[in-house]
Amino acid sequence: MKPLASPFSDRTLDVQTRSEVLSFRKEEFEVVYHYYEDEGHEFTTDEIDSINLKQVYNLYREKHNLPFPETIKAIREKYQLSATKMAEVLGFGVNVYRQYENGEIPSQSNARLIQLASDPEEFKKLILLSGVLSGKELDKMSSYIDELIQTQKNQKLAQKEQIVKYVLGAESPSPCRLNGYKEPSLRKTIGAICYFVDKLNPSKTGLNKLLFYADFLHYRNHGTALMGLEYIAIEFGTVPLRYESLYEFIAQKGHIERKPKEFASGYIGEVYNVLKDDASSFTEDELATLTMVCDSFQNKKTREIVEINHQELAWKENQAKHDKIDYKYAFHLNL
Repeated sequence: MKPLASPFSDRTLDVQTRSEVLSFRKEEFEVVYHYYEDEGHEFTTDEIDSINLKQVYNLYREKHNLPFPETIKAIREKYQLSATKMAEVLGFGVNVYRQYENGEIPSQSNARLIQLASDPEEFKKLILLSGVLSGKELDKMSSYIDELIQTQKNQKLAQKEQIVKYVLGAESPSPCRLNGYKEPSLRKTIGAICYFVDKLNPSKTGLNKLLFYADFLHYRNHGTALMGLEYIAIEFGTVPLRYESLYEFIAQKGHIERKPKEFASGYIGEVYNVLKDDASSFTEDELATLTMVCDSFQNKKTREIVEINHQELAWKENQAKHDKIDYKYAFHLNL
């Protein structure tokens, strides 16, 4: 804010701030209060009053999950309606609705109705209940909303697919030598992780290796990977391309619980608990692969698993540049 010429002296004043509690609708909110002070007088300007009040309004909206003016306007514009028509559909007075778009805070009941209208399926119900539109105008709006509903469904599906592809490290556009000629499977990946956690209780470092062996062993024996993950070689061995995002995602979905653990060496690592498992997605051959990996690493500590993994040609020939690992290395497994 610009310095201000004092009305009490010939000084030029800079704005000052302090923590202050202001009230709004019988509730109190702590804000960064702006003001000027000179000759024992404290005062504000319209600009500063606006800043102080805007903080209160923002905190009130945040606390009660109320839509902001830009959101209210965007909802209306999505349906290509005038403010008058939108007010009629929602059952508000036109002036009341316009005030909401201009910054007035809606009551909680009106706010919920506006938020409900953001969903095209719910807005279609409001259109029919209001009786505001009829004939060709209603048919045109219904058709338009149906298109919005389908577009929204497609966008959600595409977004979900992109998230899944990202956490699975599915960078290759189709089945190829880097994913074991298999479309990456989130369900089988979750199942394998839960299986290993339940049977072996591995650390994150160990789990990374177990997944590698499950995919590459299955490829060696059956010509396709079990999960279809892509792997890279790093300092500590062969790991899924985005293992951090993968475990975080699966934990957020409620399948595993991530817990820090201090090992005897003093190293702080990560271990897991199974919260929700689903092994029904595995075939008999896939279960046999998982069992073989478990049997091979039963009672082995993380350090031993890493040492075994470092003997793999897949790691030796790719770790210098952290390259992705071709599934051809499955035929050179020491397991």
